[in-house]
Amino acid sequence: MKKEIYKPIIGYEGLYEISETGKVFSHHSKRTLKRCGDEYGFHVVRLHSGGKAANLKVFELWKTAFPSAIETDFKGAKTIIYR
Repeated sequence: MKKEIYKPIIGYEGLYEISETGKVFSHHSKRTLKRCGDEYGFHVVRLHSGGKAANLKVFELWKTAFPSAIETDFKGAKTIIYR
């Protein structure tokens, strides 16, 4: 079985990482975060840093971390949540 590759999320280095399939891992809680949908059906996660929180789109985080990956590698289609 192939091990997933994780990369740090820019702006949240040391706090969160994102996998090549779109899973967001928290170093603080040592677990993968749940994703929820926004009003348009895209997956978002709430990330915290320096006492501030932000809701960020998982696809945008993934595309920033893995710019050379093709979109079919991302397992976060609009209406399907993979856990």
